[in-house]
Amino acid sequence: MSRSAAPESSSSQPASRGPLLAVMAIAMAPAVGLGVARFAYALVLPDMQADFGWSYAEAGFPNAMNAFGYFVGAAAAGRAAGVIGSFRLLALGGVVAALTTALSAVSVGLVSLSVLRFVAGVAGAFALVAGGAVAIAISERAGRRASLVVSLLYAGPPFGIIVSSAVAPLALAGGEPWSWRVAWGALGLASALLLIPLAAPSVRKAEGDDSRAAGRPAPLRPMALILAAYCVFGAGYITYMTFMIAFLRQGGAGTAQEAEFWCAIGLAGLAAPWLWARTLGRLKGGWGMGVATLVTTLGAVLPLFAGGFAAEILSGVVFGNGMFAATAATTIFVRRNLAPAAWASGVGAMTVSFSLGQTVGPVLTGLVTDWFGGLTGGLAFGAALLALAAILALCQRDLGAIEVAPAPSMADDPAAERTLSRSA
Repeated sequence: MSRSAAPESSSSQPASRGPLLAVMAIAMAPAVGLGVARFAYALVLPDMQADFGWSYAEAGFPNAMNAFGYFVGAAAAGRAAGVIGSFRLLALGGVVAALTTALSAVSVGLVSLSVLRFVAGVAGAFALVAGGAVAIAISERAGRRASLVVSLLYAGPPFGIIVSSAVAPLALAGGEPWSWRVAWGALGLASALLLIPLAAPSVRKAEGDDSRAAGRPAPLRPMALILAAYCVFGAGYITYMTFMIAFLRQGGAGTAQEAEFWCAIGLAGLAAPWLWARTLGRLKGGWGMGVATLVTTLGAVLPLFAGGFAAEILSGVVFGNGMFAATAATTIFVRRNLAPAAWASGVGAMTVSFSLGQTVGPVLTGLVTDWFGGLTGGLAFGAALLALAAILALCQRDLGAIEVAPAPSMADDPAAERTLSRSA
């Protein structure tokens, strides 16, 4: 791929910190929408379940509604961004997610909480999908740091997990039947504080023009295996993220240990892009997702065969690292195999498949858990789903010739990546 002297010289100049700081600010919206509003439910669930007397199937239903909301939001995000703009949609998603998190403190039962969880799911999808569009716009002016700018957006959810691990257990430490209400209120306040950077004028200016040409539909039939894999992955991973804290507490873990475990998942997720980027860039077909999902499966089965808190912490580290790598691998597959005009459609199809799995997973696993009479059976079922997802992904092959050269991975030459993205 040839480049003129001017672009080459420009790309060799050190990029300013502006784009990096801007994308770190917008990453706070998915940090709230996913890292706090979605994943913190697992931290508060055991206390809510005890207070309301829910079965495991009932306890899983609000998270299924959150996943269904995410599905609805992902499907509607593109059109909504076209109406109000990507940055406004990003900010709206973050604010609504923070509000629904805080309002969960006054929920009166399964129905009211499920409604709030559904709205939070829609908001979380808006934050992540619109955040991706804004991050791409920012990355176009980031020089050699373009890939880093985009990847930093996806550090938002694990950062939100870390914040949740610090806030929720402290709020629950009182051990009162209503302590879960304090936890939701504290999480809502923390979410509001995380969103403050979005108000900076420099962040709004950094977005620039995020308009996109109309794309073309992705060829879904050749992608059927990896789409099915991502759907099953969604059902398996959400099982672990929903019920693992309850499993720890059942084994005698205290609030401090719960916080350490949740923080371990978040830290592993933050490290995943740097540990996996080169590997995922080299693996063909669905092997990137397949290998990362096998690692996720290993993390899911560790606490079932090795007792003790050390094994549980190791489980969280392995699981968190593989989980976020598997998500990144699906995007790399789309970029490698589809023409630029079909990238948005391909990523959208992946998101819909993932959301469907997340929607079914908590309720299905809750039923299995109730049938087995304990969390071990449900978590084993979730791990089996992850193993199935890995097998499906490993069977996916590259789609063959496409209309233009495939996009480079995060590990490839960033200058070439920027040139290709501009040509799209």
